[in-house]
Amino acid sequence: TAMILMFSFTSNNTLEFIGTYGVCNSDPSQIKLTINEDHTFYYQDFSDAGNKIIANGNWELSGKKIVLKASGTVKKFHDVWAFENNGQVAKSRKGLSFYRLTKINK
Repeated sequence: TAMILMFSFTSNNTLEFIGTYGVCNSDPSQIKLTINEDHTFYYQDFSDAGNKIIANGNWELSGKKIVLKASGTVKKFHDVWAFENNGQVAKSRKGLSFYRLTKINK
């Protein structure tokens, strides 16, 4: 069983989450997460018009989750993401706020 767990997230599987995730185009929150193969990311969250968040920087793999490390001073944001459905869904929780984004392109 330990061998299965060790190999369940190999380098081939890590590429499944590379791409852009978001909500539908008509959603005013305009939440978008782009994870690039070169370990960089872009994140935006306009769900609070008076507190728009834009962050970019590097990401690292921590177990089965991606941790976003923003460059510079950035407001608090959803910086830990898990992926489901072969990388088609990105999920994050920060306090009582739950986000579920779907892949919109690779």
